[in-house]
Amino acid sequence: MSEGDLKTAKTQLKWIGTPSLGQGRSSGGNAASEIFEAGGSQRKRSLLETLVREICQNSLDQRKDKKVKIFFDLIVLKGDKKEKFLKSINSATLIPHLSSVKGSSGTALTLKAGLESMKSSDLVCLKISDYGTDGLTGDDWDEKGNFRKLCVQNFSTGKESGLGGSFGLGKAVSWMHSRIFTVLFSSRIEGKKKLRIFGRSEIPAHEMDGKSWLDGAYMGSESEKDGIPIAESTWLKGRDAEKILLNRDNETECGTTILIPTFHEPDRDDTGSSGIRDPEELCRDFTKAASKWFWPAISWERLDFKARVFREEGKSAEYISEARADEIWSPFVECGRVEPFEGAKSLFPGDSSSIDVEFPIPRRVEPSDNPELLHDELKSTVRLGVTRVSSKEECLPCRSTIALIRGSGMVIDYAEGTKLSDGGSYCAAAFVGTSLNEIVESDKIEFSRENNAFAEEYFRAGEPVTHDDWLPTTRRLRESYTWRGHASRLRGIRYELRQMLIQNLLTSFIAPPDEGPEMLKRMINLGRGIKEKKSLSKTKSSALEVVIDRDQCSFIKKANGWRIAGELIRSGESNRTAKVHLSFQSIADSGQGEMWGISDMRLMGSEQYISYDDSDSRRFVFSAENQFSSVPFECIVKPPSGVNPEIAGFRKVG
Repeated sequence: MSEGDLKTAKTQLKWIGTPSLGQGRSSGGNAASEIFEAGGSQRKRSLLETLVREICQNSLDQRKDKKVKIFFDLIVLKGDKKEKFLKSINSATLIPHLSSVKGSSGTALTLKAGLESMKSSDLVCLKISDYGTDGLTGDDWDEKGNFRKLCVQNFSTGKESGLGGSFGLGKAVSWMHSRIFTVLFSSRIEGKKKLRIFGRSEIPAHEMDGKSWLDGAYMGSESEKDGIPIAESTWLKGRDAEKILLNRDNETECGTTILIPTFHEPDRDDTGSSGIRDPEELCRDFTKAASKWFWPAISWERLDFKARVFREEGKSAEYISEARADEIWSPFVECGRVEPFEGAKSLFPGDSSSIDVEFPIPRRVEPSDNPELLHDELKSTVRLGVTRVSSKEECLPCRSTIALIRGSGMVIDYAEGTKLSDGGSYCAAAFVGTSLNEIVESDKIEFSRENNAFAEEYFRAGEPVTHDDWLPTTRRLRESYTWRGHASRLRGIRYELRQMLIQNLLTSFIAPPDEGPEMLKRMINLGRGIKEKKSLSKTKSSALEVVIDRDQCSFIKKANGWRIAGELIRSGESNRTAKVHLSFQSIADSGQGEMWGISDMRLMGSEQYISYDDSDSRRFVFSAENQFSSVPFECIVKPPSGVNPEIAGFRKVG
């Protein structure tokens, strides 16, 4: 419903459910929320951090001004003010739907607790407002508009350019923080004088008054479409929106406000009857989370983030906490302010250094109807910076990790770093895509600058719904790019960054040109040495082992691969033929690494009683008869296409 369609009389807000007609689809809950409740990402961070990440990411994606301002306001309502609020949102038309959800499922039990909290003396609401963004654009039925993507659709993103992510699955975390799975919206849109108002409850499918209802109920102006009652967004003046807590501090600046009634912390066990901890402590945690995940955007002056506490006694905030990118986050910030210099290292506390790494981006083939997004294979740059920190700063959060950063100024994740032999600590950061536009320039960055936007889309396409990794297995990446041959490089990027830190920035060791990184030599050996030959146990069953000799392995530049040396050793007393297979695989932090190719296999002695099958160049199968004892061997191991064997890690498998 457009603003002009409204009459001057006040609009009655009402909650409208959708009747189940025929075989209409229904669900017992929000599938997206299950991802956050059970996903692996939640082993690393709280739902509160996830909420802050998703809100700030969406706002930065919708940024229209130089800087986005975001406020997290905790509002505690009591007595008459609580009752007036519930009456203003016409909760009487929502409560019957909520009360009709029966059973012992997690959703049903949470709703039961939510209904009880609405009867208690206190009602806690979290109001989140952003300023300097596009707001909820588009009419109620515009599939491309921000309004429908955020307020109505599921599994939808907000950018046609392919950057995606905003208003996708991550928005489910907002509903998870309401005990009645309900979120209200208001938005200031450019060219409009009033605020757009809407609400959505993620109530499951249910039975009420002898009728079946689909999942979801919506708050707005009652209307009708195809004979079915619906709720459309409505437009209110600021003073009318204030009654439902959806007014905005700045009446002219564009942006969106969301209100989470019956706010609680679903993954905390130390909350009171109101569902939250001390409000001031909670606000500090909001700003800590914003600093942790968005210090790049804050330091680039793209984001202001404040958390405030409001009680019913007055309109002014009782407490204010602000997210900052200085102090404990300064070592990370410094990583983007140091230009790469050949031979520069961070060996002492306070030292900062960086290096530029070339990273190929595969050819993009989709969307074919948008040729501006398509490109051939191209070269991009990854900037890796590091700052050594002193022993006094060892209490730093995320120390000895690598912050993975893309263009919006968000830290995707903190990749685990390698522990230093000298016991020192460091803060490292890897910048990709358009984030390179915000850090100190270098010749390599200048050369690849025109490719930054393409690289940004590639890394963004590799993010799962939780936006905390870069994977070559997401559907969007696989369907949009000729990713085969490049998957190993993206999958192993964390390991590659760790190797670059140790070899180029944090240690003084320099490997001879014909040997390659010492770390790789240790890695492919897997802790075994040729001297262990004599300790192999004599057992009744036969066993054939491959033992790598670390000291004899070296990198061969002409072959663009590794010379691997070792010995095949048979043990046991059985007369049966013993078999073993030899293969090598990329080291990847997530998923299974790609197989490396094996060539130029040579047995350095008698080949009597032993043979091998090399029909698969990635997997050699050796067979040894009972007369066989041992024989040394050599071979060349090469990586998949697009992988630099001097940097990428690989391990022996089999």
